Amino acid sequence: MVSTPLLSGHDEDTVDLEQREKLLADRLPSIAHITERFVTRLGERSELLPVARVKRPARRAIERLAAHTEDWAGRTLAGPVPRRALAVTRELDANLYENRMVTELVHPILSTAMVTRIRRLRRLVSDLADLKDAQHVGTHRRTSRLYSFWGEDASKAAENHVHAGNTLEVLEKVAAWIQSLRASTLSRALKGKVTGQRSLRRTNVINNDRHYRSAGEVWTAYERPEVFEESHDERQRRLTSRHRAFDQYVLGLVVRGLRNLGYAPLEQRLPAPGGHVDLSGTWGTATLHRRLDGVLELTSQGVTTRFVPLLDLVGPDDDALAVALRWSELRDIVDRKTVVVYLGASTAIRAHPNRTLAAALSSAVDDGLEQGGHLTGIPVSPLETTSLERVARGVALAVLTPPLMAYPPALNVADSALPQRIVDHLAAANIGESGAPSVFHQSGKTLRLRRPLVAAEQARLTGVVGDLTAATRSTGWQRDLGPSISLLQAAFDSASTQLAPLLGCPVCSAVAEPRQFTRDGDVFLIECRSCSTRWGHERCGNCQARIPIVEPSQELLNPEVAGPGWVERVFGQEALASPCWARKAANRYICPECRVCPLKTDALGSECGRCHRAEVA
Repeated sequence: MVSTPLLSGHDEDTVDLEQREKLLADRLPSIAHITERFVTRLGERSELLPVARVKRPARRAIERLAAHTEDWAGRTLAGPVPRRALAVTRELDANLYENRMVTELVHPILSTAMVTRIRRLRRLVSDLADLKDAQHVGTHRRTSRLYSFWGEDASKAAENHVHAGNTLEVLEKVAAWIQSLRASTLSRALKGKVTGQRSLRRTNVINNDRHYRSAGEVWTAYERPEVFEESHDERQRRLTSRHRAFDQYVLGLVVRGLRNLGYAPLEQRLPAPGGHVDLSGTWGTATLHRRLDGVLELTSQGVTTRFVPLLDLVGPDDDALAVALRWSELRDIVDRKTVVVYLGASTAIRAHPNRTLAAALSSAVDDGLEQGGHLTGIPVSPLETTSLERVARGVALAVLTPPLMAYPPALNVADSALPQRIVDHLAAANIGESGAPSVFHQSGKTLRLRRPLVAAEQARLTGVVGDLTAATRSTGWQRDLGPSISLLQAAFDSASTQLAPLLGCPVCSAVAEPRQFTRDGDVFLIECRSCSTRWGHERCGNCQARIPIVEPSQELLNPEVAGPGWVERVFGQEALASPCWARKAANRYICPECRVCPLKTDALGSECGRCHRAEVA
């Protein structure tokens, strides 16, 4: 699955002109010639004309004159004197098969094909531009992952971007010429008449006239397949296969995201539908469950996040209101952490007029101003390399956030809190080294271990536990708590085992030392000495909730990259909570609980596109 290509159309063959497009560019002058100088046939028709203009009376002219007295100029003894009469006139008729073929070729065949091709190529040009600029945008690790996912480097991206841009320019000129032909003399004369056929019928005109022969060659190159009536069962099978294919694509992105985060399966196998696979990574274990309906569930520390593939959540022609209503219906029925992965162009989603909706639909973290809600959306496409980073951030939130929020682990014996006498004794024993971060944190009646013990502290703990164990044979309070004391060392070992993964850097996997735990209470912060990444918690100044963070860089990278989805475009999978959108100060994060940004009322956040422009909108 890791080696399966998940990108489409980034090679030279795709960004170059197709063979039929080269043929079209070469034959288009002949098609344009036909639309103004086309073959006709001489036809006859009956028309009511003034008598002075009548050259050849129609066969029923006398009968009609006798029945329509309004066409009489007067009456004589010999009979009526006609004022108007039904006459036979001759005209040049353009309604021939060959001409209908040309008008149908212009529209809808060529016009539709050009719109589809140009839309796809614009997406490719945009993605190649992102790849070309990736060496200057975001962290260097995100850049490395993007190029690894694509399979080429920045120079190749720049080369393909120029190539694709030139191809797009040629096709846009061809499309504009084709569009102008829809208002040609031939199109006006035929008034939308078409052949009604899928395949070309060879006639003498098409075979012998060089212009019509050129048009016929283009028709054959763009010939549409026959459309057969589809039964209900066939349609159901086709749509089911389409959605299953998208489920597989999303599974591939999730597997890539887990691999980039350092999580590997304990068994080298994909989970079958309805099955699961256990994974091991830097911060412990996780489980990937693949449901029968295609939904993927990632579980870490008992917390489950659902990844729901919805292929047609947002259609290319949906208006803003339709998207908003559909998303509102989904939010009302979702009651647990859910990430909807849907097919869509991220650029169009980020440009949605509703900024709050755009934020929820373009990132694994909903940075909207409204509290609550368990639903977020991620647009993905085989035409966008950055799809992987958006999914990988959702995966990172699913597997890395629960270990951070489970910190600090409780010191329990037999699934119960330590007796208060033992807690007080440990607090007074001064196990922690002087000048080192505190060892314990007490919340209520529960004593928690803040960090693994160093060798000297472990020696002191061994001595304390030994003394307590020896005292259980006396008549003191230790005797009554003998069972708990006998399990005390095991409680420390269990808590230390839970803390050990948090020493590993989530970015470079370098292992920190216990002394690098900083801060107090139920929050900690570690800075990697290898890559300078910081991870741990920040405290929300508004609601006092803990904010889980991974901070790959304290430098304010690329402040020009803004708006919904900017975190994935700069940090990708390396960010948990979203930094402040104002990008004016480091170490400022949006609280995932109350959705308040610490710079909202600060002068530095006055130009924030989230806190202020969203309110105006």
